[in-house]
Amino acid sequence: MSKNSAAKGDKHVSSSGSRLTRFKRKVGTTYTDVGDRRVRTVTNSADVAAKAGVSRSTVSQILNGHGHRFKPDMVDHVRKVARELGYRPSLAGRALANGTSDIVITLLPNISFGPRLRELIDRVTEELAAVGKTNLIRFSSGDAEIDDAVLALRPAGLWSVAPLTLEQHARLRELGVVVVDQPRQLQQRIDQEIGAIQARHLIERGYPAIAVALPQDMREQSFALARQQGALETARAAGIQTLPTLHLTLERGSSASTALFLPKSLFGIAAYNDDAALAVLGAAQRAGRRVPGEIGIIGVDNTTASGLSEPSLTTIDLDVRFSAHEIVRTLLSGEGMLPVDAFDAIRSLVSVVDGDSTAR
Repeated sequence: MSKNSAAKGDKHVSSSGSRLTRFKRKVGTTYTDVGDRRVRTVTNSADVAAKAGVSRSTVSQILNGHGHRFKPDMVDHVRKVARELGYRPSLAGRALANGTSDIVITLLPNISFGPRLRELIDRVTEELAAVGKTNLIRFSSGDAEIDDAVLALRPAGLWSVAPLTLEQHARLRELGVVVVDQPRQLQQRIDQEIGAIQARHLIERGYPAIAVALPQDMREQSFALARQQGALETARAAGIQTLPTLHLTLERGSSASTALFLPKSLFGIAAYNDDAALAVLGAAQRAGRRVPGEIGIIGVDNTTASGLSEPSLTTIDLDVRFSAHEIVRTLLSGEGMLPVDAFDAIRSLVSVVDGDSTAR
């Protein structure tokens, strides 16, 4: 079979004698008739090479950032053919050609995917896209997955939402990957401050005792325990009574059991997030307790649901613009960890959103 016939998509006969017909139905897709079956295939670099009249190696080099090795007319011709066929080089192929890819991996721990985290990821993705990088989200369930992702995709960088271990940092550095994560000390300070802000708000609203409501889900504990510590320490420092922590299942129908553990006195609750706050609100209503008259509730995340409940929730909002910009800046500069002294800047972006659940 000649190159010309293959390039033009003429009918031809394979070595096995089966009649094959290749033809285009839409850009980037080839349909091949094998006997009475029609098989859909995606355009590859061999198709581009055949139509352009060059080698597959030439196509790979030009489309993976090494066009300077060829004459401009050749580069323009190959790129034009690739566009006509709807061909895009694979990420793995680009990584092999360049030694690294344009990919940044966002590594998510096994935690609930709240609105502030979604917004943070969206902003990081947008800022990376502005400089030609692609943000690939990967859920982490073990150390091996980090290595697999790096080895397969050769990312330009990796941002981990949760702090990585020293061993993980060392392993990734050996692979030449820029790693950005939030120092564990910084993350704990932020969560402690969120709890402290909740407690101060409840104290200002006149609640004489404070309890904390946390989810039982172990995935949240690294963040939840620091918020609990911040709330209780702030209450004790102000001479406010602290009550036993409410541990919530956050399962459908659990409000009845939660209602049994609500203290009978006037108190305020610093809830881990808005989901936990809504669970406490449901339990209070089931028990016939008045919110905010008998129980004050403040959540975290400023979710849409927090403003739709009756009464509406008081909650904590975190403006993630600074964090997103710092993550991208640190990735591109190759500095590694976010600075611990970023706490003051992040703290200034945390605010209370007043709702009716603490309006005494």
